[in-house]
Amino acid sequence: PAGASWELCLPSKTKTELIALCFSPAAFWGDIALDEDDLKLFQIDRTADFTKHSDGNARHTSGGLGEEVSSENATSTDHSDKAVKKDGRQNRTLAGSPRRKEHTDEPGMDAHPSARVRRATTARAERIWPGGVIPYVIGGNFTAELSHRLRCCSYVGRRGGGPQAISIGKNCDKFGIVAHELGHVVGFWHEHTRPDRDQHVTIIRENIQQGQEYNFLKMEAGEVNSLGETYDFDSIMHYARNTFSRGVFLDTILPRRDDNGVRPSIGQRVRLSQGDIAQARKLYKCPACGETLQDSTGNFSAPGFPNGYPSYSHCVWRISVTPGEKIMLNFTSMDLFKSRLCWYDYVEVRDGYWRKAPLLGRFCGDKIPEPVISTDSRLWIEFRSSSNILGKGFFVLYEAICGGEIHKDAGQIQSPNYPDDYRPSKECIWKITVSEGFHIGITFQAFEIEWHDACSYDYLEIRDGLTEQSPLLGHFCGYEKPEDIKSSSNKVWMKFASDATINKAGFAANFFKEMDECSLPDNGGCEQHCENTLGSYKCTCEPGYELTADKKSCEAACGGFITKLNGTITSPGWPKEYPTNKNCVWQVVAPAQYRISLQFEVFELEGNDVCKYDYVEVRSELDSDSKLHGKFCGSEKPEVITSYGNNMRLEFKSDNTVSKKGFKVHYFSGMWLYSFRAAVITGTENALWLGFASFPSSGDHDHFLLHSPRAMYSRMRLPCCCAPDLPSALCECGKWLLKASFILCCFLA
Repeated sequence: PAGASWELCLPSKTKTELIALCFSPAAFWGDIALDEDDLKLFQIDRTADFTKHSDGNARHTSGGLGEEVSSENATSTDHSDKAVKKDGRQNRTLAGSPRRKEHTDEPGMDAHPSARVRRATTARAERIWPGGVIPYVIGGNFTAELSHRLRCCSYVGRRGGGPQAISIGKNCDKFGIVAHELGHVVGFWHEHTRPDRDQHVTIIRENIQQGQEYNFLKMEAGEVNSLGETYDFDSIMHYARNTFSRGVFLDTILPRRDDNGVRPSIGQRVRLSQGDIAQARKLYKCPACGETLQDSTGNFSAPGFPNGYPSYSHCVWRISVTPGEKIMLNFTSMDLFKSRLCWYDYVEVRDGYWRKAPLLGRFCGDKIPEPVISTDSRLWIEFRSSSNILGKGFFVLYEAICGGEIHKDAGQIQSPNYPDDYRPSKECIWKITVSEGFHIGITFQAFEIEWHDACSYDYLEIRDGLTEQSPLLGHFCGYEKPEDIKSSSNKVWMKFASDATINKAGFAANFFKEMDECSLPDNGGCEQHCENTLGSYKCTCEPGYELTADKKSCEAACGGFITKLNGTITSPGWPKEYPTNKNCVWQVVAPAQYRISLQFEVFELEGNDVCKYDYVEVRSELDSDSKLHGKFCGSEKPEVITSYGNNMRLEFKSDNTVSKKGFKVHYFSGMWLYSFRAAVITGTENALWLGFASFPSSGDHDHFLLHSPRAMYSRMRLPCCCAPDLPSALCECGKWLLKASFILCCFLA
């Protein structure tokens, strides 16, 4: 889990808890074993180690007759670092790591082994992790591009007080390789760089890839401390025989023959060797008494129980069960020297993975303690004796349990053994309580429970209260994550149950205290409306308004699609000054055969004739590249603008500096006014007759007006005819001038 820590005091058994950090998808052939800063630490001639040419036996190929071929376990898991030279800079950015790179690894084919940095343990005290604890988080902020560049890499030991990276790329997410990388974090160099390595292996310079020779340099005694342990061919920190080889069958490291004439296997990535465990325990001064317990049930006791523990004993037991479970300790026997505050002989139980975890109890005397239950899946138990008055000791049974009462404002609930399959026939009940005045929000990160129509086999049940009779919030099974859940109070009851048959991966859910920010006196800081969401809230605006950049204030919405025949358009924020950095587009659409006219009532924008800062742009049709009527700015009102068709586009833009009052414009939609005028002059003795062959309508109202000069400024005496009916013939006699006009009126019926 993120935010946890690794234990460094390894048990005497090889059953060691390791966490694999699997970042994908990048395969990567190589690593950086040393950089220039690291090379300076050697304080030696870089070529001094290679001045001697190897003899014929040294130029060994693994397939040669009479030679032992490396076993599968000894196959290299490392690769050439040619690729990393190109993108090592990106690797240095991982997890906020310092600039200086210490070590990277990656597995692959034997033809391309890698160079990991030197092993044996560090002799520099500042690289030892305080308390034997390595805090870590699993980063989740990698982009796809960065994930593609992720490699297998690690610093050696602790690097200052800030964050440092360890990444596990594609093909590295295997136990042995993860254990190898964690070995570097703990403080191990590579075994073959020990100062005494020439007594145990031969480096074959001729077979090393060009440019990779530095990976085979010896370290000085002042930089490495083997803590009295002998050279370990079986170490998980040892190179394979063909690491950085020019060819798959060429050796770069050749073990010397033992007394029986056999060359030991090297480069295994299967397990921690006994030497690895011994060195780690020495490096971090782990107590000789105690162990790490990882079974779901077990027991332990004081040394010598029941015959009496020795004086000045120091033992540490670390219990780790599957995530989602807790640990219950039951003391069945207790007999320790009793002192005030248990100052001398005592057994101490802490709720976590190290000696600074919260104290659950400190016990001495002969009174059996009440059962102790952890709040998580880890416990630290430490026993010390310092007196010469000794008792029998103690005996403890432990078991993993699930469920329980939880009193905190945020946390995670997991099915037992998550992310591995949950156990059969489990029943876990959690009773969650957060602070008064809050609700509880629950979100699911993963969900996979055996499916059934009625969720009768395996299921998760959530209730709005602390009892099985509280109102049901949900009864879930299957493979789809449930929707987010919100309680009506500060209490929730959760039950997970599995039957005896099919098991799945289970679930992981986060809970947290939830409040309704919209119920606060300031309405959540929202100017208009506040909508509460799970874990947060959001501000919204009335129709016609939109949120400003602060996501709380509202301003008049800008732009839109308009189909009304007439109306008014104003700049955003009207009648106040318009805001900066706005881009608004109004698209006005009228019926076919209509035209749209704009008449500006107010116009005041930043700018001059150039109109490069703030401006209004008017176009016929709706596209940004359609016919332009004009681009306007300044304080001079544009003339009336009429579209060429039934669409018009009006765009307003403001820059990030000066703001003005803006504009107010009225738009009108109507039939397009057109006319055809003809005049016929005849003699006074003649008559004028006008007849119609056709009278089609090009709109809703085609009118025909006929008048004489005498009627121009007086009551019109001649008829007005409307299409589509064919007008009657008209006749005028005398000395009149006949004038005919075709008019498409802009007035509606």
